[in-house]
Amino acid sequence: MINRFFSLNSDFAGAITAAVCAIHCSIFPILLSFGFISSAGHNHIFDWVFISIGIVIAGYTLVKDYNRNHKNKKPLIIAITGFSLLIFGIETHVSPILNVSGGLLIILSHYYNYKYSNCKKCIY
Repeated sequence: MINRFFSLNSDFAGAITAAVCAIHCSIFPILLSFGFISSAGHNHIFDWVFISIGIVIAGYTLVKDYNRNHKNKKPLIIAITGFSLLIFGIETHVSPILNVSGGLLIILSHYYNYKYSNCKKCIY
């Protein structure tokens, strides 16, 4: 069981974390607008915990695979853009679209990283 946990694909874990964050950031405003929850019920601790987990996973995975496997900066640039949108969206409360877009960009960065890391015949 422990070996299975540690052999979990870190790109998959990063994408799942970003997906949970994007879902949270898109559902909360909808529930708030329909009156199902109040704005007092939203705690930014959840946001910052998921961003922190995402940064740790993305930092470890993307930098490691960049150095060891593919030397392609595209996943790193996409992830930095995604985290920037996410943090800006959370801090300014401008629009949930920023948060969701940031989460989707982070998912995309893990997809490209996985694709580049597992492609044996690719030329970048």
